[in-house]
Amino acid sequence: MRSLRQFRRIRTRSPWPEVGIESRYPLDYPRSDVCAGVRQKGSLQLLRYRKDVDGLRAWAVLPVLAFHAGVPGFAGGFVGVDVFFVSSGYLITGILLRDIDKGGFSIVHFLERRARRIIPALYVVLLACLVAGWFLLLPDALENLGQSTFATVLSANNVLLLLTSGYWDISTELKPLLHTWSLGVEEQFYLIFPWVLLAVHKRGWTGWVLGGALIASLALAEWTMSRSPQTAFFMLHTRAFELLAGAMLAYAESRRGDLGAAGLRPGTRGFLAILGLAMIAASVVLFDASTRLPGVRSLVPGVGTMLVIAFASETMPAARLLCHRAVVGVGLISYSLYLWHQPLLAFLRLTSAEHPTLAMSLGALALAFPLAYLSWRFVARPFRQSGGWTRAQVFAFTIIGGAGLAGAGLAMDRAGGFPGRVPEFSQAVNSDGQLMRRKEYGNRVYSYLDAPFTDDAKPNVVVLGNSYARDIGNCIIETGYLADYEFSYHQISWKDEISCKGSVDAIREKTRRALAEADVAIFVLGAFETECWAEDVALYRKLGAKRIIVVGLKNFGWNPNALLAQRGESRRNFRPKVVESIRAQNELDRARVVDAEGIELLGMLVDSDQRVPLLTPDGKLISEDGTHLTAPGARYIGELLFEHPALRD
Repeated sequence: MRSLRQFRRIRTRSPWPEVGIESRYPLDYPRSDVCAGVRQKGSLQLLRYRKDVDGLRAWAVLPVLAFHAGVPGFAGGFVGVDVFFVSSGYLITGILLRDIDKGGFSIVHFLERRARRIIPALYVVLLACLVAGWFLLLPDALENLGQSTFATVLSANNVLLLLTSGYWDISTELKPLLHTWSLGVEEQFYLIFPWVLLAVHKRGWTGWVLGGALIASLALAEWTMSRSPQTAFFMLHTRAFELLAGAMLAYAESRRGDLGAAGLRPGTRGFLAILGLAMIAASVVLFDASTRLPGVRSLVPGVGTMLVIAFASETMPAARLLCHRAVVGVGLISYSLYLWHQPLLAFLRLTSAEHPTLAMSLGALALAFPLAYLSWRFVARPFRQSGGWTRAQVFAFTIIGGAGLAGAGLAMDRAGGFPGRVPEFSQAVNSDGQLMRRKEYGNRVYSYLDAPFTDDAKPNVVVLGNSYARDIGNCIIETGYLADYEFSYHQISWKDEISCKGSVDAIREKTRRALAEADVAIFVLGAFETECWAEDVALYRKLGAKRIIVVGLKNFGWNPNALLAQRGESRRNFRPKVVESIRAQNELDRARVVDAEGIELLGMLVDSDQRVPLLTPDGKLISEDGTHLTAPGARYIGELLFEHPALRD
């Protein structure tokens, strides 16, 4: 047994480890140089620092980084978060059991430890994102970043992502704070879990309650995945089973000691540990976006993580794989690395006119490593040391800093992303003189939704389609070209609402009546299945449509936000390339759409290099998201559109 002097020397030369997503070590617990070893019975022996667990975090974070960067072979890299959840539940529960068993549990001390380990690096990354966003993001994207910052400070970005997901939402790959959803899940769990554990542990119900809650959460995840996959992915009740799996392992070890030594030969323990690593690796390689997660399939990486934690010991191959100096080093900075990687990748994409190459994405990830180390070395560690900041200072910084960041995010949201920052952006104004946001402007055409034709002296125009059709409606309103017509908009949200029906009776009554009364029916592609176009036209003519005009797709590049990365003349003449899938669909539609007058919008805009203007001749932004029109864009496109022979007469 080591002497007290030897014990102190270990403490002196061993810095505290950084968290993954998250490891929590009490401030008064020593770090040793042991890779992995026997855990003795009793929760007080459960918490010796283990290099293999830090190594496991490296195995978790690196696939996440590779997945987000689009590295081939890492289609299931997102399961790294599942590994984090299990290891987090194991480590946190061990700490809680230790404190409860010795009668020293304090919720204030628990919250202090979490604040010391989570807050500093997180606040630095949030501040960096807000500053970068101010200079590099269009109003809608900055507004979204502000919302995400506010929600992240409140540990609720998972809820925000669920509530805002949908048609008008920004692409996830362009969200700098997308990854903080997992922090939200963990923090929500740990706001509840300590109280529950404290209540049941004293009564001897711990195993039953943890096991029952785990099974219930897993069942909920499977049930929710079949009804609302996004809810299952983001919400606590469908993710809790992964944290509880780690908690069950910690509880078992606190009562039975080292599970690996429970009558198992070293060869068997080594095999189980390697099997655990293989299960994690197989999930990374074989899972992809179509895999139903979370749910039963989550048990593959989850159980794999439990096997590694339970059965890896110092002399075994699995532990040697995990305890390599470089692997442990990545594990030490894994939390900071996780925080930095997504903003770097997102801002790279946001400033690129076309999809970044793999080499560019890997370059962004390479930058994440020094940033993560600097954050760990000069931000996280000083804040974490018990001899530095006092408890009162920690809580004051958490509250005041969080209020400042949340306030800045809220201001960005309320101001609509501060459009005045961008000279090229001109915001629409409603009839009351109030500024309109992108979605609100696109939806103002709803005031003409299913409008009946009442003036027999005016010819009638009906526009049919989804938000692309509402853009054409805004072109009509902005230009006033059809002021002498009655205008009615009919929403077609899904292709099967009006296309490929085969029967007049299958089309809703209001639309049938509008087509029968309309002098001109304008179908805006994007909501129609053009492979059925020939039979559809016959059906519309049978309903009484006199003139049928088809307006094709439009596109203003993959990422209009790249405009802000341009300077001088290149900014004024910026012409993004049409997204290839849109160009190909437009070609297909052009060949299929027959027996109707057609207007090919892309053909009116695109040059020989397949590039389109992003700014009007007077320098105003045409589209903020690459597909829908701003008010200047609607005026510009409307003037082109209504000069087309099909609409000029």
